[in-house]
Amino acid sequence: MMRCHTHSRISVSSVVAFAGVIAVGVSTAAAQDVSAGPRIWANKAGCPQCHGWAGDGHISGFHSPGGLPLRKTELTRDQIREVIQCGRPGTPMPHFDRFAYTDKRCYDMTAQDLGNLEAIRGETTLQPFEIDAVADYVATKIKGAGPVTRAECTEFFGETGAECDKYPEK
Repeated sequence: MMRCHTHSRISVSSVVAFAGVIAVGVSTAAAQDVSAGPRIWANKAGCPQCHGWAGDGHISGFHSPGGLPLRKTELTRDQIREVIQCGRPGTPMPHFDRFAYTDKRCYDMTAQDLGNLEAIRGETTLQPFEIDAVADYVATKIKGAGPVTRAECTEFFGETGAECDKYPEK
């Protein structure tokens, strides 16, 4: 007959409680990453300069090359992350990983492999958790979002200072 010792019950309870704390911490970190995504998208990475503030490809910058309309992308979240990290060789899409193409982390290629098609480096680089945050933001809030709405405009620009009236309510 097996005996259940008090210490064993305490250990099991501790492990279960610790796992619960870890799960809450992970979900909180994921929520913080998604909430940081728009800020990194707009301010640090400068994505609206090419993709438009709403990710629709409509840009306001005069000299911008214009980026793809991400609202219509069919890329998965992981593919979006890879493009942010590695850019698109031979196109204006820059990479935001400081070490992209120094090893084979991007498309299994180095700068030497790419030659004159090497992806350009973004004006700033992003940490892996920042790349994740932007990828999560694009995948959950921009991809498949349909036409831009007035609510999205006022969420991005605030109640004043933007011409959000030109967008439909829904």
